[in-house]
Amino acid sequence: RKRGNRLAANATPTVRCLWLDEDEGHFPEIGPEPTAFVASSSTRRHLYWRLTRAVSVEWAVEMNRRLATWAAGDIGKAGLASVLRPPGTMNYKRHPQVDRVTLRIAEVDAWEPEVLDQAVPELPEPTTPIGAAGPYDGPELELAEFLSGVEVIGEVQDGLGAKVAIVCPWVSTHSGGDRSGTYAGQRSDGGLWFYCHHEHCLGRTWRDFRAAVPRLRSVRVTRRAGDASKAKRVVLTRDN
Repeated sequence: RKRGNRLAANATPTVRCLWLDEDEGHFPEIGPEPTAFVASSSTRRHLYWRLTRAVSVEWAVEMNRRLATWAAGDIGKAGLASVLRPPGTMNYKRHPQVDRVTLRIAEVDAWEPEVLDQAVPELPEPTTPIGAAGPYDGPELELAEFLSGVEVIGEVQDGLGAKVAIVCPWVSTHSGGDRSGTYAGQRSDGGLWFYCHHEHCLGRTWRDFRAAVPRLRSVRVTRRAGDASKAKRVVLTRDN
């Protein structure tokens, strides 16, 4: 929206295409054909899918991550603050070899967003959410107790329990400060989990998330005034 401010929070609210930096991967031939192929070097490509209408940037980033995961490409370039090489420029990354960035447009119609959503595989869920394989037998905790210290974007449907999209506690380390792609949840058996798709957060678990955010605690306090009892709930916030 403004020049000189390459942050995810400064991104335009809607876009008309999806994008992928293949990096060392390769987009599957069986996938939806891209609209444009940009060769950033002799061995690297950026792919674009033109859409029939504008979509929210949040939806686009989620789809970009799915495309990157499917292609084994650069997931970090799926975010809102990514900058890919424009055609007609020169790539000096392998200096003294210099590569001209070229463009090829495919003879393919713009894609309906719903068609791409159905054609591109969903992101895989963590195989063992927050290191808990098997039934949870830990202390009784509530997910809401740990959400006071983060920004909650919204609830997400999940067949295993409660799941919410949140702004990562380590969002400042994400490429371009990307605020999407981070989730916390609670399985139906009570187990809590945290997962962030960003490379900088690879390996971080619920234990790390719990240590990084304050926990909201609720206790019941009873006051006595003569023979009458007055009870009220007091909310306390403390660090873990």
